[in-house]
Amino acid sequence: MSNALALFFTALFSFAALILSCIACAGSTKNYYPLNHIYTSQVDLTKVSISDVISSSTVAEISFPGYINIGLWSYCIETANKSVTSCTSPKGIQNFNLKELLADNINDNSMLSTLDSASVLLPQSIQDKMPYFNDLIKCMFITILIGIVLSFLNTVVCIIRWIIHAKFVQVIGGMLSFFAFLALLISAGCCVSALVIISRILDKNDTYGIKLNFGQTYLGLVWGGVVAAFLNFITWCCVRSVRRPQVAYMSEPIEKKPLMY
Repeated sequence: MSNALALFFTALFSFAALILSCIACAGSTKNYYPLNHIYTSQVDLTKVSISDVISSSTVAEISFPGYINIGLWSYCIETANKSVTSCTSPKGIQNFNLKELLADNINDNSMLSTLDSASVLLPQSIQDKMPYFNDLIKCMFITILIGIVLSFLNTVVCIIRWIIHAKFVQVIGGMLSFFAFLALLISAGCCVSALVIISRILDKNDTYGIKLNFGQTYLGLVWGGVVAAFLNFITWCCVRSVRRPQVAYMSEPIEKKPLMY
């Protein structure tokens, strides 16, 4: 691969990792398409058993939204007809507290004032593992931000590398690309791990009727960012610090032999 081609793909993959990660990170921050359809996970409440979830004598008057779409910074409310109605203000969701999430989204406002998270009954296994879930979610949140910052810096270094042919620029670019890939990989891995564990616990306690769906668009974006960051690191390994000197080879002149008489 020529040096110019390697530099081109380095810049392309670095920029792709940056854009894909930024779009994933901005999911569910605004009630605008497509942001309102990008979420890490979706709490499915369409078949929730209110009598098992709420410890109240007025269960018949209580209702929940169809879905709660959880992003990295906020969450959106979606009806059973798959229509997003509202999104909360972005503030950074670094804790997964399903009890508070349900208590805050009871549709009947008059009942909301009399209930709190203590009125919501959920599997004890979720409550016991909540610190572990939150550690994974915090790690996912922090590492994707680190990956975005490193991808941005790497894109800047790619531009500088087109101008300055120096060894230290190549070393910095290679290090940034590696750590950007590592950060995005850890973020994606933590996301999948947390969602798998929570969804399995809810599936084992199906009497509550609560399901957790994976955010396929979010996972597609963040894993796309991981692949782009990995390809960026590979192409950085193909970049040379200096241009190879062009060596001109001249053929030796043919020695003329004296004619024999």
